[in-house]
Amino acid sequence: MSKIQNQKSYIENGQFSGGVSVSPVSGSEFDSYGGANPQWGFVAGGLYVGVEGDLTVKTVDNSVLTFATVQGFVPGLITAVSASSNASSIIALR
Repeated sequence: MSKIQNQKSYIENGQFSGGVSVSPVSGSEFDSYGGANPQWGFVAGGLYVGVEGDLTVKTVDNSVLTFATVQGFVPGLITAVSASSNASSIIALR
């Protein structure tokens, strides 16, 4: 298997190519995000949860899902994270 390199010769993982730290949002701000208007400017291909807890997210089809006691990689097409979540150290993966 060969390595995939970008223009700056960094090795890329085909599964994701970067991410941003997540600041959960609440109320109408959470409600306003969706597939056409994701919280981070992109639809996340999943989240990494560093500190275990409950996680409430909105998906690309505007479904709201709550995952109980999660930590690690959470796959899905995710557009927002709710402030009702008590998981923390969350990264939205590109």
